[in-house]
Amino acid sequence: MDITDRGYQLIKQELFRHLRTDSNAYKDSYLIRRIRARMRKLGISDFMDYYRLIKKNKAELDDLLLTVAINVTEFFRDPIVWRTLESKVLPELIRFKKENHFTTIRVWSAACSTGQEPYSIAMMFSEFLGQDIKRYNLSILATDIDREALNIAIKGVYPRETVEKSVPKHLIRKYFLPMGDHYRISPQLRRYVKFQHFNLLSKEYPKGFDMIFIRNVLIYMTKEAQEEIFRRLYDSLEDHGYLILGKTETILGDASKLFKLYSLVGRV
Repeated sequence: MDITDRGYQLIKQELFRHLRTDSNAYKDSYLIRRIRARMRKLGISDFMDYYRLIKKNKAELDDLLLTVAINVTEFFRDPIVWRTLESKVLPELIRFKKENHFTTIRVWSAACSTGQEPYSIAMMFSEFLGQDIKRYNLSILATDIDREALNIAIKGVYPRETVEKSVPKHLIRKYFLPMGDHYRISPQLRRYVKFQHFNLLSKEYPKGFDMIFIRNVLIYMTKEAQEEIFRRLYDSLEDHGYLILGKTETILGDASKLFKLYSLVGRV
């Protein structure tokens, strides 16, 4: 079994020492797949040989980290989630803000990758609020562990096919600027989003959010790591706040008692 391989255990130890966190945060089956993918690319078949490489080559250790922190995203990913937000969650949130005379809206897009999710959030709020958006101070914190992905997100420039595949045409006309074979996010949308490097396995989390999006990343982590992250996310939310997960994700263990489940639009 790979899991008992001494070389694998040393790689795992080195990887999480680099992350400054517990080595049991990710599932071994997932880690082995990602490490082997890196080894195949380099033509290495033995875990111990790869361990020796990352010990003397910091750049390769960084590349392994990025391989583990896999980035898969797109604009308005999982449409059923966005329909639920628009028809059920946003009306409730804005009603709460109006009733309590609050004008600040804070959203956190955790593990934002190359930025499509936080920009989708900004479009969603802009469309829902219309001219009323001027009454609110909307701020979207977008974080990721991958600095290269964050650099792409900050630039806000995406291939034409990436945008046209998942963004409705009327939103492209409104929130994107054409640049040959690419589109750039418009300044009016970009102003709502702040990008920042952040490790979800950190002990200290930002706080005071109305919504936190964390989708399709925790499924690669162990149950224990997930529970700890959910507890920290709970503390980061305001009492009225919403935690937005991927459509197939569930909250396990004691952490499930902290949240009330929302049914997705279109589901029985």
